[in-house]
Amino acid sequence: MRLSGFASRTDRSDGTLDDLHAKAVAFEDDTGTRAVLANAEVLFVSRDFRAAVETRVEDAHGVAPERLVLNASHTHYGPEYREPRYVMYGMDDEEQALSDAYRDRLADELFDVVGEALDALEPAALQYGHARCGIGMNRRYPTEDGIRFRQHPDGPVDHEVPVLAAYRDDAHEGGDASDPAVVLFGYGCHPTCLPTDTTEFSGDWAGKAMALLEDYYDATAMFIQGCGGDVKAYPQNTREVSKQHGQTLANAVRAALDAPTTAVHGPIRSTLEEVELSFESAPPREDLEAALESDDKYAARHARLLLDQIDEHGEVPTEHPYPIQAIGFGDDLTMIPMSGEVLSGYAHRIRDALEGDVWPMGYSNGDFTYLSTERALREGGYEGGGAIKYTAFPGPLKPDVEDRVVGTALALAERVGADRVAER
Repeated sequence: MRLSGFASRTDRSDGTLDDLHAKAVAFEDDTGTRAVLANAEVLFVSRDFRAAVETRVEDAHGVAPERLVLNASHTHYGPEYREPRYVMYGMDDEEQALSDAYRDRLADELFDVVGEALDALEPAALQYGHARCGIGMNRRYPTEDGIRFRQHPDGPVDHEVPVLAAYRDDAHEGGDASDPAVVLFGYGCHPTCLPTDTTEFSGDWAGKAMALLEDYYDATAMFIQGCGGDVKAYPQNTREVSKQHGQTLANAVRAALDAPTTAVHGPIRSTLEEVELSFESAPPREDLEAALESDDKYAARHARLLLDQIDEHGEVPTEHPYPIQAIGFGDDLTMIPMSGEVLSGYAHRIRDALEGDVWPMGYSNGDFTYLSTERALREGGYEGGGAIKYTAFPGPLKPDVEDRVVGTALALAERVGADRVAER
C-alpha cells in the first residue's frame, strides 16, 4: 500500500517494522451512561469514516455519537486509506483498490474493538495523574524570510502527559496498590521520528510507548494524540531515537502513576457540536487554470480539485463544519477532543481557562487540516496556510478561527461539568 504522511514519499510499503493497532477503552458510570475512546495507528480518522463507524456503534451498542471519540495517533508510517488522497497523491487504480479494502477493514476492526471493550466492562477505580515529557519541540522557526521547518526552542509546545488509569483495586493511591488494568495516556507531538523514506509500517515513538507500558504493567495501554500540530520530536530521522523517545514517554507515564493521583468519578456527561469555520476564498478561475501547469504537482492537483468543485457546484465553499466534543467525568476530569491538526496554543488556552484537570485532544473525529492559531496565521508558514495545497480547502483559515474554537470548547466544557477560572 501507499503510506501516508510525507508528500515526498511515493514508494509503497514493503514490510512491517511494528504492528499497528486499533484499541478502545469503554467507561460506564453508576447510572449506566457509557463513553468510549478509541484510537487507531493511522494518520487521520476522516470525517466520513467517523460517521460510518459511529452509526454502526450506535445501532449495535446504543452509544450515541457524542459519547464516542475516534482518535488517530497520526503516525506517518501507516496506510493511506482516505478517498481525497487518491487525487492528491496521484495513486493508481491498484493503490486505490488497496486503500478501499483497508478502509473497510479498519472500520470493521474499530467497530469490533469498541464492542469488545463494552463487553469487557468490569468494576474499576479511575485515577488521573500527569507528568511532563520533553521530546517535543516547536517546529516553526522564524527567519527574515519567513517560517522554516526547524526546531524552535522558544516556540509554544505542550509538554503535558495526561494519564487516566483504571484499577481493579479501589484502594489505589499513588502507585501503592496493584498495577492498573488500563492506562490511557496522551501527548501532543508529531510521530515523524523515523526516516522520511521509511516504507515499513510503524507507530513510531507513540506505538513503542504503548508496547513498553503494556509489557511493564501487563495492561492495555492506549495512546491519545494531543495538540501537537506545530510540534515534532527531536532529535529525529533514526530508528534508535524513535525507540528512545518511546521509552522517554513511557517513563513519563510511569512517573505520573507513581506520583500521587486524583480519583475520578462520574457522572459521565458528553456533548458534541459543530462550529462553522471560515476559509479565505479560492483564487480566481484563471489563476487555478494556470496552476494546472505548475511544476509543483501538489499545487496542480489542488487547483484541479478546486476547479472540479466550481464546475460541479458553481463555487468553492469557504464555510466548513468543525466538530468539537466534551466529555466530563463529574467535575474531576474534562476531555476536549478536537478535529484536525490542532496547534499547541489551543491546549494552553483551553487548559488555562478551566478549573480542575483538563485533557485537550487533537486529531479526533475528522481529518480537517491544521487548526492554526491567530499567531500562526499571521506568521504564515506550513501550519499557517502553506499546507492548504495538500487539502481540498480553498485557502488559509480566517484569523477569527482561534476565538471561535476556544469559545465553543469552553462552553461545551461547562456543559459537561467544568468551571471556568474566575477572572482576577
